[in-house]
Amino acid sequence: MGVLQKTTTFYHYQGDSMIEILKPPHRRPTVLCMGIAVAALFLAQLPNDVRSDWFRSLERPAELPRSIERLIGLIWTTLFLLAGLAAALTLASDRSPLVKRVLLGGTLTSLALNLAYTFTFTYRHDLHTAVWISGALSLGMGGLSLWACLNRLGWVAACHLPHALWTAFATHVTWRMANLNG
Repeated sequence: MGVLQKTTTFYHYQGDSMIEILKPPHRRPTVLCMGIAVAALFLAQLPNDVRSDWFRSLERPAELPRSIERLIGLIWTTLFLLAGLAAALTLASDRSPLVKRVLLGGTLTSLALNLAYTFTFTYRHDLHTAVWISGALSLGMGGLSLWACLNRLGWVAACHLPHALWTAFATHVTWRMANLNG
């Protein structure tokens, strides 16, 4: 079972149970991080135009079967919630302010890039630019996972890794769609 130990002025999360971030003094920051993640998820869906004739007429590559496409909403919801969890775990860690700023700034940047990708792809219909945004997002999430690992924040890295992998797949699929659809 995990414990929170006070070391100087920071609380250091140790152990297997992430439930500690729901206890004082981390409850409010955790709720705030999760709230921001849910708000970002909602904002990212505002420019989403997946029901339009244009979107429906796009030719899909074989790597994106309809069965996976139907799960995209669930996948993104999970990734945004993991981003919120990663932010909460980062705040609860005993790492330096620099480490926390890099991880939290990178997480917020990733949420902004997700919004930009959705807007560019589904609203502007610019698949080529969406490829670049998705590629930057994938590299950024991979970098965040690596930074978290290097700073011995394994749970934070584990929360960011699915996002890095999914956006790498999304970059490939978007690139293929851009080539298939001109």
